[in-house]
Amino acid sequence: MQKLLILNCTLAKAGIERLNNLFTSIFEKYDIDFEIFHLTDTIENINEFSHLIISGSALLASQKNENDNRLYDIIQQFNNKSILGICYGHQILAKALMKKNVCRKSSTPELSWRKVELVSNSIFEGISKPVFYESHLEEVFGLTDDFTIIASNSNCDIQGYQYRNLPIWGVQFHPEITFTFGQQSIKNKLANYESMRRFFKNELDNPEYIEQNFKIFENFINH
Repeated sequence: MQKLLILNCTLAKAGIERLNNLFTSIFEKYDIDFEIFHLTDTIENINEFSHLIISGSALLASQKNENDNRLYDIIQQFNNKSILGICYGHQILAKALMKKNVCRKSSTPELSWRKVELVSNSIFEGISKPVFYESHLEEVFGLTDDFTIIASNSNCDIQGYQYRNLPIWGVQFHPEITFTFGQQSIKNKLANYESMRRFFKNELDNPEYIEQNFKIFENFINH
């Protein structure tokens, strides 16, 4: 039986609720049981879950954080199951699988809607003219041949990977972000963080393209 665990790694209280709402609106459409836990929650029924999603976060994966060992333990318990890491989740997942720090500050951080080149992969079925919401200061680097790079762009060589042809993926971008939510997020970040303006570049021609991004979750669940 399929059951999805969504691990919300957001720090701010308001952000936790907003992200929970985004994921709920996506997965209520699918015939799958899911539960959302925060990174700091105790998950007593973890063996019941078949799929794991690790969300983005303001945490820096290149640095040690107090919940790292907890995350590594959760990832280890899903090693023979299905995992999807998003942004920070993508970074910490790579770090856990490599068992060393493969995350660093990016020389070309991204903010806004960015085009991404996708390699043919089951996680991307149904997606054409891909444009995703991006908001990251760090990136993954130095992966071994155990990882197949399945997405990239001019600012980030590793926008996505699959691990050992298993149902384990990481994506640097945010497929869960709606157009409306993304626009507001960009507005807030540009207003509150002046330094982010130099990373801003909008490559979205048609907001309707964003709707197809949710196919990633459907494809993930089908594995």
